[in-house]
Amino acid sequence: MAAWRRLHGQAWWPLVLVCLVSSLVMGGAALAVEAKKFKSDLGPTMRFVIVRSNAPGCEPTCPEWISAEGTIEAGTPVLFKSTLKALGGRELPVVVDSPGGNVDAALMLGRLIRQNKLDIAVGKTWFVGCQPDVEDCREKDGKDARYFGNPYAGGAICNSACPLMFAGGIRRVVGQWAYLGVHQITTTYIRTKLQYRTTYRVVRGKKKILNTKIISRKNAGSYKTYEMSKAVEKRLAAYLKEMGVDQGVLETMKDTPASDIRQLAPEDMLQMKLVTSLDAVELLTAATICKADPQPANCREIPVQAQRATTPVNVATASAEAVTAAAVEPMQRDDSGDMR
Repeated sequence: MAAWRRLHGQAWWPLVLVCLVSSLVMGGAALAVEAKKFKSDLGPTMRFVIVRSNAPGCEPTCPEWISAEGTIEAGTPVLFKSTLKALGGRELPVVVDSPGGNVDAALMLGRLIRQNKLDIAVGKTWFVGCQPDVEDCREKDGKDARYFGNPYAGGAICNSACPLMFAGGIRRVVGQWAYLGVHQITTTYIRTKLQYRTTYRVVRGKKKILNTKIISRKNAGSYKTYEMSKAVEKRLAAYLKEMGVDQGVLETMKDTPASDIRQLAPEDMLQMKLVTSLDAVELLTAATICKADPQPANCREIPVQAQRATTPVNVATASAEAVTAAAVEPMQRDDSGDMR
C-alpha cells in the first residue's frame, strides 16, 4: 500500500518507498568437456615460457619456441597476449601440453595463434637450468636468454578444449608419440539466489520505479547436462570452418561420452585437416632447422661474446583461477565455460 497525504485539497504528494525482493534465477551455463572428474586432477593453470634450444652445437643460432603447459583457464588468453607482446612481433611456434579447460579461452587462444601466424605442436619441454616455477632464476641470463630446454613429444597431450586452441596454428603437428583427444561437452547450469532493492514512488496512484539494485547474490546449487546444445554446436562448427578444420572433429566430439576420451589417430587427424602433416614437434624446434636458407622465423643468433641482456626475455606464468559463471538475468544461458 502506498502512503500519501493531501495538501490544500489540490495536490497529491508522492512518498518514496523501498521494497526488498528475493528471486531465484538460473545462472549462466558453463560448458565443460571433462577429461577427469575433479578440477584438482587437471593440474596447474597454463603458463607460457619463451625457451631457447639447448641442443649441442646449435649455438650461436638456435631455434626458440613458446612452451605452453597446463590447464586453459579464463585468464589464459591475457597471459598469452603478454607473452606475444614480449616477443615484439617475432613468430615462435607454440609447443603445447594441456588436459583441456575453458572453451571460450581455448577459442580465443586459437584465434590469437592464427592472427599472429604461429605454428603449433603437441609436446613438452625438458628445461635445463632455470625452471619456470622458480622465481628470480638468472642462471643463464648471461647468455641473452633465461630459459633453455629440449622439446619432446612422448607422453604429451592435447585433450578436451586444447584441440580448439591447437586448430589455430598455421602448421599443426602431433606425431605418433603425443596424444590429441576429444569428447562430449558437459553443460553446467548454476542457480543463483538474488535479492533486489527496488526504490519507487507513487504519484497520483501510479507506481514509478526509480531504480533497482542487487544487494546480495548466493549460490543455490547447480546441475549438469551431457549433450551439446544447438547453439554451442553452431559456434564450434563456425570456428572449425574458420580455421580450415574438417567438421569430423566436431562429430567425433559429439559421439564420445563426456566420461571418456577419444584419442585421434595421426591418419585420422590428417584426414580431418586437424594436423597439416604427420611430423612431430621436431619439425618446428630441431636445431637443424636453423641450417636452412632462409632460416625459419624462430631461429635467433646470439653472438658468442654476447653481454648479459639488459632486459631478460619475459615470461608469463598463468595464475588465473577458473571462473564460475554467474548470471544476473533470469533464465539466461552463457555458453562460455570450461572443457575439462
